[in-house]
Amino acid sequence: MIKKISIKNYAIIKELEIPFKSGLTVITGETGSGKSLILEALGVSLGKKAHKMMIRNGKDKAIIETSFNNSKIKRVILENGRTKSFYKNQPITLNNLRDHKNIKIDFHGQNDQQFIMNADTHIDYLDHYCGHMEKINYLKSIFVEIKGLEEKLLLLEKIFDEINEKRDLLIFQAKEIDAIALIENEDIFLHGKFKKLSNLREIIDALNTSNDILFNQDNTIISQINHIKNIIISLEKYDPTLNRISSLLENSIINIQETQSEISNQLSMLDLEPEEIQIIEERLTAIESLKRKYGGSIEAVLEKREEIKTSLKAADNPEKEKKLIIKNIIKLKNTFNIIATEIHEKRKKVSSSLSLEIQKTMRNLNMPESLFNINLSTKVDESSFVKHKNNFYQYNSKGFDLVEFYLSTNPGEPLKPLSLVASGGEVSRIMLAIKTVFEKIDPAKTLVFDEIDSGISGLAASKVASHLVELSKHKQVLCITHLAQIASKANHHLHIDKYTENQNTYVNFKYLTGRDRIAIMNKLFLGTSNGENDG
Repeated sequence: MIKKISIKNYAIIKELEIPFKSGLTVITGETGSGKSLILEALGVSLGKKAHKMMIRNGKDKAIIETSFNNSKIKRVILENGRTKSFYKNQPITLNNLRDHKNIKIDFHGQNDQQFIMNADTHIDYLDHYCGHMEKINYLKSIFVEIKGLEEKLLLLEKIFDEINEKRDLLIFQAKEIDAIALIENEDIFLHGKFKKLSNLREIIDALNTSNDILFNQDNTIISQINHIKNIIISLEKYDPTLNRISSLLENSIINIQETQSEISNQLSMLDLEPEEIQIIEERLTAIESLKRKYGGSIEAVLEKREEIKTSLKAADNPEKEKKLIIKNIIKLKNTFNIIATEIHEKRKKVSSSLSLEIQKTMRNLNMPESLFNINLSTKVDESSFVKHKNNFYQYNSKGFDLVEFYLSTNPGEPLKPLSLVASGGEVSRIMLAIKTVFEKIDPAKTLVFDEIDSGISGLAASKVASHLVELSKHKQVLCITHLAQIASKANHHLHIDKYTENQNTYVNFKYLTGRDRIAIMNKLFLGTSNGENDG
């Protein structure tokens, strides 16, 4: 459970610390007051994408801390666009932060509704519910490996004939590159060193001249400053504040003495060695010659050397290489087929029960006549290697199933693709139903809803409110709402507002109770409506 969030210099939020409570908390406020900004900051602290543009104007970083019952996470956004993450005050990688088992928070916002309207994502929902994501990831890795080997095989077949003709040239090029023994970024290092050595006489002369001016004249700068310092010290008995000047002069003497030491150190390390310049120049000439021939950079030359190595290896024994690749492809395809079939059977088995679970929950959300079905289909493809029950099927990295959610909201209407028939209010409730069903297999301690009431009102809003109340009996629920039906049933009412002071914008919050809560609800909700759209 989230205990509190502390936000500093994030967008229009200068500094805010909000405690959160158990049960259902609604968050209200005028449009643009910063409601969604607070939930956005919460998401960023948990590992969502952060942007340097969200740092408050005039500040060099934004800091967001989220405290739980027994832990705390912190995310720092820097002005260069990079971020730093901490768990219990210890640095943590972003991926580990996102996957941390102790941070169980589920977000639902407008992006989720757009996500579910894309049929390509439906298979991911089903697979997550099936609980076979390890198999899916393994299947994806096999798919990538097969494609890579097939591309390599095509390349080998294409260059077999060419390689034999170019063999002598390839051997010459390999020896030419190997003779130089390139090191990454060596040219950059050598150019810098060559520049320094080429101007070494000028550097030495400048340092010697500086040393003479500072320390080797009859009336040195240090002696002059000492003289001035003694004059000032003699006057301090009349004005003690003059000791600031004498202190500055003393520091100047120390700095000049350190300068002498540094000049000496630098001079001791500088020796004119014409032979070294010549060696570097010859090395650079050889490197530049290779770069001109093989791509313009050391990186390109090294890549070319790897290509030559592959080509020569293939030329040494092309048939053996080809047979080995084909053997590996066949083995991987057999494994892919076995796993894809296992996944298909699990999807087929689970899709019906998941459909009924979602449908049941939707009916509790004022969609009493709704029908929901997860449609599983396949496409026959005789050119495919994926075979199931005597047919060959089109496949991709997730197997050979096509998955799409189908919906009917009115009696007598056939089931049709969700993306074609669902209204905005229906999509909100379908997402809430899916989130509820999935909570049974992957429970989160906190649920966050950003405008789950989009497109609904009336009885539908009351049903959604009751559903959120039920969820809040077992979880912490945070919900931005524009509906009185939801706000009135909450355990806690967090109100957000913003104000301007000295041409700067600030965000504030208050937990409302009693008359304050009634007054705000009347102001925000009385006489307003999101528009009835229950399908």
